[in-house]
Amino acid sequence: MSSVNSYPTEILLKVFHHAVGDAPLLLGGTAVAFPISQVCQDWRQIALDSPALWEDVRVPFAAYKNNNPLMLEEVFARSGTRPLTVVFSQLEPTRGGRLIDFWPFFRKMQEYCSRFRAIYAILPTSGLYELNRAIGRRAFPNLVHLHITQSDNRAPVAMDFENAPALAVFHLETISYNSEYRNTSTSLRSMRFHQLRFVDIPVPVMRGLEELTIVRSPLPFFNHAEPVPQVALTALTLDGITSSGYSDELFWFLTSFDMPHLRSIELANLDDKFGFSSQLFRALCAPAEYPAVRSVKLRAIPLSYITPEFFQALPALETLVLVDWDAEPLLSLLRADITLCPALRELSVDGVSIRREFL
Repeated sequence: MSSVNSYPTEILLKVFHHAVGDAPLLLGGTAVAFPISQVCQDWRQIALDSPALWEDVRVPFAAYKNNNPLMLEEVFARSGTRPLTVVFSQLEPTRGGRLIDFWPFFRKMQEYCSRFRAIYAILPTSGLYELNRAIGRRAFPNLVHLHITQSDNRAPVAMDFENAPALAVFHLETISYNSEYRNTSTSLRSMRFHQLRFVDIPVPVMRGLEELTIVRSPLPFFNHAEPVPQVALTALTLDGITSSGYSDELFWFLTSFDMPHLRSIELANLDDKFGFSSQLFRALCAPAEYPAVRSVKLRAIPLSYITPEFFQALPALETLVLVDWDAEPLLSLLRADITLCPALRELSVDGVSIRREFL
């Protein structure tokens, strides 16, 4: 385009949206899809004056390296009053051998909590601790998506986020990072002893969740209530969950709520030394019923505890996917009783589809 004056601002705004807004959301710390310095001066002014282009805030590695929290303040100011998506991505707690001070960055967020639509944070223990200290107990009336990943294998961080009534999607994960912290400050040592759990999801927040994913982390613990509260959950993924030492913790987690809207269940890598597989089939078993479940995927889960009651609790099951385990106990039940899983249309075992009539 030879001249920016030939095109209305609305068209240029759409061009920027396509270049920036459609870029895949990576937790790699990219600020924008391309450096603003590479944009011609006229177009640059359009970008700087367009609040819609500043609603996706990604804090780059350089911000931590240069200890420049003022960048956040400018971005928040340029975004006007629009809902915000903010991404914090930093795998290691140090830069150049020095411990990163995350507090100034998260403190800048405090006055904007009411505008946050989504928060993605992949941070080491020290970063998550400061994130929770800064904003964990603030009000988030518009927060819909919360993605929290702990990037090291230190003790889990206690997270709050109790005042988020609109929260619908929650992803909770711990990743193993092959690096030892060299810093042995008193604050980090004392922090390690006070962290008991990664997160306890408050019951009011749990009621409104639609998608919950927990990967390599302890399960939240809920005190049983009568009557059992109903939740809006439609998709549940548990992958490699770890034990917190509670008795029958997976069983209690799955039976603490009534889940009439649950449509998809994906369970993987349940360590049988904690008895997770037996707890799973006890929970997903008649007389309990999950009337809306259409899809179940089980990966690396022992099936020796499965009973006909498992299928009776899933009357609408259409798709069953089994990966990386002996499926014979389950297949034997289906062969023995043709009335089990009347809605089953797709059965896949290690990538091989099996039609019901050929079991």
